[in-house]
Amino acid sequence: MPPPDPGWASINRGVLICDECCSVHRSLGRHISIVKHLRHSPWPATLLQVGAGDTGMGGMRTGTPPCPLGPACPLQMVHTLASNGANSIWEHSLLDPAQVQSGRRKANPQDKVHPTKSEFIRAKYQMLAFVHKLPCRDDDGVTAKDLSKQLHSSVRTGNLETCLRLLSLGAQANFFHPEKGTTPLHVAAKAGQILQAELLVVYGADPGAPDVNGRTPIDYARQAAQHELAERLVECQYELTDRLAFYLCGRKPDHKNGHYIIPQMADR
Repeated sequence: MPPPDPGWASINRGVLICDECCSVHRSLGRHISIVKHLRHSPWPATLLQVGAGDTGMGGMRTGTPPCPLGPACPLQMVHTLASNGANSIWEHSLLDPAQVQSGRRKANPQDKVHPTKSEFIRAKYQMLAFVHKLPCRDDDGVTAKDLSKQLHSSVRTGNLETCLRLLSLGAQANFFHPEKGTTPLHVAAKAGQILQAELLVVYGADPGAPDVNGRTPIDYARQAAQHELAERLVECQYELTDRLAFYLCGRKPDHKNGHYIIPQMADR
């Protein structure tokens, strides 16, 4: 019996998940898995047409058609990651035949949610039990710095899964490159890599972080004529205060006329 079509996305893990496993993902907390419904949750874009389903644990089936969303939508980022095998990042060690022989295996769609699937999902995303482990080094800070430098260089390309893999290993989304004087988000904005910028923001990159000259990733995007990206970064930067403004005033501020927390201030 084929697995059910996915109804949910784990944004920071880059996978699509089924209704059954969504409850487990939600129980992990947003710091582990940021879950949104594909059709009923609010997204920056509105055309929500996702293709074939997954295995229920985040393993995307092949042959999924392109997602017809605007390029600045985080669902497009998730769809791209899922279609390009992001699930293998979280199941790296399970790809080793020796692990299968030792009794470690991936949960099957036919398994019960509790305890089999839930234990597997917790091990996979909370404990990161199957992620590729780097060789032990005396100075973990050097390893994180090296990974962050690789991330800084990689975000100028469109290879999302490489950057997600670096982030899963400990690369810092807000890393300030001492020689370059910028963060990875500056690099992605300058190169017009919208989906890379989405991924970095999901992992905590600050759209308002200054470079060595005081310019932000938003400034870089505008200078590169990446206006859609610049608007998306502004939206990300003020997401929290915009939600507060909408709750208090019934509408969000128009940041083109200045950055006001209370929309009525811009009307004066």
